Amino acid sequence: MDYLFEIFTEEIPATLLNKAVQNLKTIAERKIQDFNINFKRIEAFGTPRRLTLFIWGLEDKEWDIEKEVKGPPVSIAFDKDGNPTKILGKFLSSNNLTEKDIFKKDTAKGTYVFASKRIKGRTAEEVVREVSLFLLQHLSFPNPMYWDNPGVKFIRPIRGMIALLGNNVVKFSYAGIETGRTTYGLRIDKPREIEVGSPEDYLKKIREHYVILSFNERRKMVERNMKIEASKVNGHPSSTLSHLEEVVNLTEYPTPFLARIDKESLNIPDCITESIIEGHLKSIVVRNDEGKLLPYFIGVRNGLSDFVEIVRAGYEKVVKARVLDGKFFFEEDKKIKLDDFVKKLKGVVFIKGLGTLYDKTLRLVELSEVVSSNLFLSSEEYENLKRAAFLSKAGLVSNVVKEFPNLQGKMGSIYAEIQGENKVVSTAIYEQYLPLPASNLLPKTKVGTLISLIDKIDTLVGALGIGVKVSGSKDPFGLRRVGNGIVQILFSMGVASFPLSKFISSSIEIYKKQGFKINLVPEDVELFLKDRAKSLLRVLSFRYDIINAVVSLPIDFMPTYPQRAKVIEKHLSEDTLLYIVLSNKRVKNILAKHQGKKSTVDPSLFFERDEEALYNAVETTRDKVFEKLKEMDYEEVMNLFYTLYPVISQFFDNVLVMDKKDEIRSNRFALLSELKSLFDAFADFSEIALEKK
Repeated sequence: MDYLFEIFTEEIPATLLNKAVQNLKTIAERKIQDFNINFKRIEAFGTPRRLTLFIWGLEDKEWDIEKEVKGPPVSIAFDKDGNPTKILGKFLSSNNLTEKDIFKKDTAKGTYVFASKRIKGRTAEEVVREVSLFLLQHLSFPNPMYWDNPGVKFIRPIRGMIALLGNNVVKFSYAGIETGRTTYGLRIDKPREIEVGSPEDYLKKIREHYVILSFNERRKMVERNMKIEASKVNGHPSSTLSHLEEVVNLTEYPTPFLARIDKESLNIPDCITESIIEGHLKSIVVRNDEGKLLPYFIGVRNGLSDFVEIVRAGYEKVVKARVLDGKFFFEEDKKIKLDDFVKKLKGVVFIKGLGTLYDKTLRLVELSEVVSSNLFLSSEEYENLKRAAFLSKAGLVSNVVKEFPNLQGKMGSIYAEIQGENKVVSTAIYEQYLPLPASNLLPKTKVGTLISLIDKIDTLVGALGIGVKVSGSKDPFGLRRVGNGIVQILFSMGVASFPLSKFISSSIEIYKKQGFKINLVPEDVELFLKDRAKSLLRVLSFRYDIINAVVSLPIDFMPTYPQRAKVIEKHLSEDTLLYIVLSNKRVKNILAKHQGKKSTVDPSLFFERDEEALYNAVETTRDKVFEKLKEMDYEEVMNLFYTLYPVISQFFDNVLVMDKKDEIRSNRFALLSELKSLFDAFADFSEIALEKK
């Protein structure tokens, strides 16, 4: 048997549709595992007005099972004369059993009454009804809607449901909506009602009424026809994957068409035109072979090509009006100096409790001075960084950005270039916002990288400092994204260390100097960023124990976390690494119990040859290890560690750390501390989970 479940709704946001479909399938697959029933496969689809689930090849019913049921203890199930008590009677009646069905069984808690109960399988109709209701109650969405029924919420109001098992309707209701066999085709003037006979009939009729269920099929239709339309003007459609997904998910039957932009639009920056086409019209820009924007775009109609000329004219009218608005705002902005825009930042609140954007600008300028002195920037680099910091937020109060907020950074960069700022400064103004959400594009210039970091550090320190909490789905200021941006930039730097801890502590001091009450210590911010680093390392598919090993390093070594993790991963199968890991665990356990205060090793207290050998090996290896760490030659660091293997082995085989004499014992603790600190300079190997071979 086949099962169809369609939830017909008002328009579902295009950016949420694919995730909703995936959740629909995932939850259905998990829930049906609760039943003893076989099926061939589950499929889920979605369009702007429906979420559809198919369960193909479902058995007629669950198979019957024998289940052992535990009853009361024998001591209370029978009285002293061996007669059944009321307690046993309740057990029998609640499970539809008789005394003939029970037996006694010893357990760890005593002797109990048990029974072997045959549980009859439920019908396929009962199974799919329960699965469907579970889906309706457990599909979760950001900002779900309440409507007629108090307490019932969904991504959008539900207007109809189909539930067909084979040819039969599975009866149930939700939010006042009864299931049936009626759905609707493509919306033109009013929805066309469709009577569906079976799941297979649904697939046939829904397509006949111009509804393409599959996102992948709709996307291929859009991609294929966009190329055809763009080729008419010797161009190519240009869009990001996320924007293409949104355009496709706005339609049930997509029909791309070519439209023209007034040439006057080419007298304004391309990004304004792109923002109008992509953001306002949800359409696709067209470029030539050199990547230059052409005066055309591709709209995607939800429906057939009938009367597409009228639709095209409507789109062109809208784009012309918006382009004229953009041109007006752009020309007005060019009349204002960026320094005057900076003054306007005094009237714009950054975050409540953290002053204005002008206050933030002053902090960034001061933090750029700290960066310059700690990274030994040249005087030219320092001046560029300082100027970029001062102008970084100027574009936010421009007319264009007020109208098109997604152009923050881009317009500031354009205005800086128009007004004669050098290329380094104008580029940095744009790069401060990288990486963008759902993008791995990172700053490419040195000044752009630094301004992006200090901007994000300032935001993170300030928000955490005034008590903003990030937990579960709660992240009001996007601090996870801010933290991820810092970590992504650090991971891409390719340097042995970066003074992040200094910049964090300096940011806290600068806030306090401005008079803001910042209630946190640098370790709070470092802990947050390490948590973000763990998250991104998991995305890179590293094991949790390797991640814990490298993230134990001070935050200034964060740029090297991925490389160190990669080297450890490479050596996981080697016996020598196994022994090093076990030795580190052993040393860590020993030192955890040591309460002594001795911190330096005294070679004159050695009387065992193997403890002196270990000391000499550590001393000889230390400088080489730190030299290779500076060079980021982590493979050679591992090789140096391996040379210590025989000496460490001999030490643990022949030297008793817990000597009776306090000074001898304390000296050996100090020696083990030296050994542990040498390994810890690379990673905390005791975190690695390995089985001893």
